[in-house]
Amino acid sequence: MAAFRRPLTTLALSQAIHKPFITPQAPCSMLARTCNPGTVEKVTHTGQKYSADDYRRVRFIGKEKLVNPHFAIDLVADDPVVVVDAKSIWSSGGGALGHPRVFINLNKPQIAICGYSGRRFIQKKFYNEAEHGPSITYEEYVANAGK
Repeated sequence: MAAFRRPLTTLALSQAIHKPFITPQAPCSMLARTCNPGTVEKVTHTGQKYSADDYRRVRFIGKEKLVNPHFAIDLVADDPVVVVDAKSIWSSGGGALGHPRVFINLNKPQIAICGYSGRRFIQKKFYNEAEHGPSITYEEYVANAGK
């Protein structure tokens, strides 16, 4: 059986014929001359850096590319380690911020990291201040979790 084909209507045909062709506003070589290289070439936390002839640089003509120098991964790394007496604990992130209650086992002599918040936990008998840096107690963590 032959496939049924719908005929092309005159309205659809006229729209297909008169569709405008979109051309770029400026070639990439012009973009390289008009962009301020001091502000466009800032590298983001993902390592994003556009080359001189990249068409995406058109977003930054006449304005600066704003990059926050305080990357979240660096801010999380500056948080103190939470020292815990128990063999397992839970991390909740302190409220309704999309962080579910996560149970973390601390039976190994290394830092355990919460997969949601990046908070670092270690059992008290494995903690070494010279190796792991500053710390807070689990009670301080729970008291400040909602703040």
